[in-house]
Amino acid sequence: QPRRGARRLAAAPGLNMRCSPGGVWLALAASLLHVSLQGEFQRKLYKELVKNYNPLERPVANDSQPLTVYFSLSLLQIMDVDEKNQVLTTNIWLQMSWTDHYLQWNVSEYPGVKTVRFPDGQIWKPDILLYNSSYDQQQEVLAYGMHCWSPQFGPTSS
Repeated sequence: QPRRGARRLAAAPGLNMRCSPGGVWLALAASLLHVSLQGEFQRKLYKELVKNYNPLERPVANDSQPLTVYFSLSLLQIMDVDEKNQVLTTNIWLQMSWTDHYLQWNVSEYPGVKTVRFPDGQIWKPDILLYNSSYDQQQEVLAYGMHCWSPQFGPTSS
C-alpha cells in the first residue's frame, strides 16, 4: 500500500518504484553534494592554473612553436548604411579559439571539472584587434587547454 503523497514512477516491467517527498529531498541532497565536491576541485584547479601563469606570455611550450588562432565571424546586425558617404556600420560577433599550453589539466585529478572560467584580462588573448574596454566577459578554458573568446564589436567600413 503506497504512503500518502507517494507517486508511482514508470519503471521497467516487474520493477516497483515509488517517489516520496523524502526521496526527492534525498536525491536533491545527493546532487548538491556532487556540486559541492566539484566546486572544491574547481577552486583547487583554478589556484593551480593561475599560480605561475603570466597573461603577457604567448601560451606555447617552446617559443619557436607557432600558435594557431582560429577565426569565425558572424554578422549580427546591419546598423546603418550611409550610401552617400559609402559607409556601412555593422554589429559583428568574432569568435577566436586557440589551445593554451599552460591551461591544461588531467580531468581524472579534478573529477567533474571540464571547464574553468577566468575573469577577462587574467589569461592570454591574441593581440589581433582593438580591445573594447566597455566589453568585459568571462573567459572559458576547456580541460585540454582549448580557449574560446568571442568579442562583439561594431565596425564601420567604407
